[in-house]
Amino acid sequence: MMDIGIFGGSFNPIHIGHLIVAEEVFQQRKLSKIIFIPTGISPHKESGGLIASSHRYQMVKQAISDNDHFEVSDIEVKRSGKSYTVDTIRTLREELGREHNLFLIMGTDMINEISTWKDIEMLSQMCHFIVVNRFPVVMNADIIKKSAIGIKKKAEIEKLMVQIPSIGISSTEIRKKLETGLSIKYLVPTCVENYIRTHSLYLKRQPHV
Repeated sequence: MMDIGIFGGSFNPIHIGHLIVAEEVFQQRKLSKIIFIPTGISPHKESGGLIASSHRYQMVKQAISDNDHFEVSDIEVKRSGKSYTVDTIRTLREELGREHNLFLIMGTDMINEISTWKDIEMLSQMCHFIVVNRFPVVMNADIIKKSAIGIKKKAEIEKLMVQIPSIGISSTEIRKKLETGLSIKYLVPTCVENYIRTHSLYLKRQPHV
């Protein structure tokens, strides 16, 4: 039996902060491995700024290639329509086997939106939640307590929470730097930077003449 972390996100692009979070969760919760799952079309975020999922998948694949306990799945990339977490976890349960423990990794911003998640009660029965507490957003315990998952799950979430150092890196800021021609060196792995340059990703769109 394995304890498997599930780390979903747009990864638009994946950066050093994502990798630090995954490594901290892996070590602090003593997981067997972590599976990165780039989203196809996210139900929680506007998809207009997303580059093709195939590019985001390839960048994640390259970024984690030197880490034996990291894997990447294209389960959401291949799915048509919006990617709901409950559907992803249900499919993973079927693929990986029901004997394993699944731990869904999320930030405090996402757990605070738990009331908007599809079939959240069912999801909470299929996996455990590991919340990464990232300043300045803090977990709103009242929202969780009043949600469909109840007080018991709230206690588990608080027990499994992982504290990580403040990481002032975001995909949004990286995209802005690329649009304005600024360096993203040390913000993303070198392989990701090279991939972005090779495929001319995140360049500012030129107006039609």
